[in-house]
Formats: sequence, structure tokens, C-alpha cells
Amino acid sequence: MVVHFSIMTVKNILHCWHRLVSVALLLFGTLLLSIDLTTINFFLSSGKFYDLSSNTTITSSNSNTNLINIPSHQSLTWMNTSGVTLSHIQGDPTSCKDVIYTGNTRNPFKSSTIDDDNDKNENDSTIVRKQWKSLAHIVRTSSSLRKRTCFAFFIVSSPWIDHGGNEIHPVWARIPATGLIMSAFPKADIFLYMDSDALLVFPDKTPTNMYKELAFDGYGENATFRHLTPGLIVNKPFTGWLCGECERYGLGHGCFNSGVLLWHRSKAESILKAWWNSRKLGESQNVFIEHEGFSGWDGNYAERIGDKMGEQNRLMYLYATDPDMRSAIWPVPRKRSVEHNSESCPNGIAGYTPCLQNDFSYEATWDTTEPSCYVNHYTDDKKVVLKHAETMME
Repeated sequence: MVVHFSIMTVKNILHCWHRLVSVALLLFGTLLLSIDLTTINFFLSSGKFYDLSSNTTITSSNSNTNLINIPSHQSLTWMNTSGVTLSHIQGDPTSCKDVIYTGNTRNPFKSSTIDDDNDKNENDSTIVRKQWKSLAHIVRTSSSLRKRTCFAFFIVSSPWIDHGGNEIHPVWARIPATGLIMSAFPKADIFLYMDSDALLVFPDKTPTNMYKELAFDGYGENATFRHLTPGLIVNKPFTGWLCGECERYGLGHGCFNSGVLLWHRSKAESILKAWWNSRKLGESQNVFIEHEGFSGWDGNYAERIGDKMGEQNRLMYLYATDPDMRSAIWPVPRKRSVEHNSESCPNGIAGYTPCLQNDFSYEATWDTTEPSCYVNHYTDDKKVVLKHAETMME
């Protein structure tokens, strides 16, 4: 009788244990299927996640200074990221293969900035929030993106002050933010930065898909018909004032709108380092016509780093003057406008040539069957951002 009781007891214990294990596995599986780090307490507040490939703990502090301990071959220790904070993530940072990221001085996750979902206001906080929600939705639900692509948001201090007490324009934050993103996503190779007024055009195109098409040198004069591996792919402005200025200064392919940037990890660090350090260059280190410097880099140091065109000017300057940068940066689209005899302005190109962003779009474009750039950047008409975001959420 005693033996029988012991056996039954053991059976009951084992049965309960099996049920507990099953429930635990179910809960764990549910967690894995719904990883949404929008509260980010998982590893930004507590500070940690584990890089299985290098047995290294990566930490990030939710403060003005981000301290990230990573393997030396991935370290960007030369870059001071004070004032730029990795805030929210959609997806699992330990497994995604590519990353989309954006940022702003406005925190769209603060309760004071969160309005009703039906808010149609065109204020900056609403636009930033709608961009986050729509892109996070696509990364979470797209069959092409959800298993391999993460989406991240960084916040820039406002004002953003350097160690000398000078205010840095927030446009510069995309450089240290890229360093933080590359450190925080050790398995990813391709990284797509977008301004907060830019949105994807296709629900099934990953940053890796974009890179493979855009890095093919098959268009324009002197095409080699080879697949290249640039560290950075950047788009030319489609039309407007900047195009005209680039033509006037003879910048050719080196005319950029830096609102959308497509990075490859393997060659990114040299570009990031040169670009970040270029903010220390003097006013005389610019592209000139008859003593007139290209817009965005004049005045004293405080005026230069406070100019909203400053970081874009520096990237174009590096491309124009440094052969190493020219070999590492790939401007698109490549085809020359025959009508306007211009390499700087693709607006005159007949037919489709692969492009990263359209910065002259006035209509929301989503899941189109027509040839299109991968990103629409609504630099002028912000209400189209809201319409585009709503379409993505349908």
C-alpha cells in the first residue's frame, strides 16, 4: 500500500510537472512571437542583452550617455554618443539580419505626446508617432520583414550640447545613432536610416533587398555591370534648389539628400569616422566657386555645427575631396539626365533607374506595382506622411 501510494504520488508530481513545462513553453513561445520592445525595459533600462556569437554582454544606458561594451572589431569607441539615446525597438535584436531606424528630438512615446489614433494634426509629434506606428506594424506583420528585420528609434537631446557648450543641430545625430544601432544589433549587416518624414513604399522589400539592387553598377556612363559592396548608398535630390546648386558647383554624382541612408556594416566605420570628424573642419574646407562656399558650412564653429545643412554639406565635401570616400560611397540613381546634361539631378531621367528615395513626392505611394524608389521622403508636404502611414496600417 505504501509502495502504491508512492508510485501514484510520483505519477501525480510528474503529471503536474509536465503541465507546468507545457504552460511555460507556451508562454515562452507566445513571448517570442510577440517581441515588441517598445517599453525597452528589457535591455535599455536594465541595460543588457546577450550576444550569443561573441559571449559578450552589450549594455546601453537610457540616459544622455550610452555605454556599449562590444568586441573590439565592432567598437566605435572614437565616437562620443552623448545626447543620443537608443529608445525603442520592434523585433529581436539578437537575431535580425537588417535594421530600419529613425529618430527625433521629440519623444513619441511620452504620455503627454500620445494623442488619439484618429488625430489628423500635422504637428511634428504626431508625424513622428505615426511613422513609428506604421513602420513597426509593417516590420511586425510583413511576411518578408518580420523574421529578419528590426526597427529602432533613437531620441536626440534638445538642446543637444557638445563638450564646448555649443549646440549641435539634431541632423548630426544620425551619425552617432548609426554607431549605436550597429553595436546594438550584432547579427545585422544592412542598416536603413530614414528621417522621421520618410516612409517605405513596399511592404515586402527588406533593407537587404534594397542594397542588393542598388549596389549593382549597371546604369549610367562607365557602368561595370558588377555587384559592388559600398559602405553607404545615398540618393541624389530629385529636383529643386539643391540640384541647381550641385550643378552650379559641378558636383556631379556627389549631390546628396542625406535624409535616407543605406549602410553596409563591413565598410561603414571609415565613412562614419570621417563624417563625424569633419564637423571639426574649418570654414575654408568647403567646395567653392569664386570664393563662395557651398551652402551649409560658413560662419564660426558654433554656426557651422548649428546649420541644418551642415552634416549634408560635410558628406558631399568628403565625397568631392577624398578618393577613399568616393570609393566607399555609392550615389544613386546612376543614370545621367541627358535632357539637362546633369549627373546631380535625376528628375530628367526617362524610364526607371533604381533609386533609394524620392524626395519630391506629393502623393502617398504604398505597395505600388509601378516602378518606384524604395522610400518616399515628404520633405515639403507633411500631411502626406499621415495619409501614407494610415494606408500602411490598413
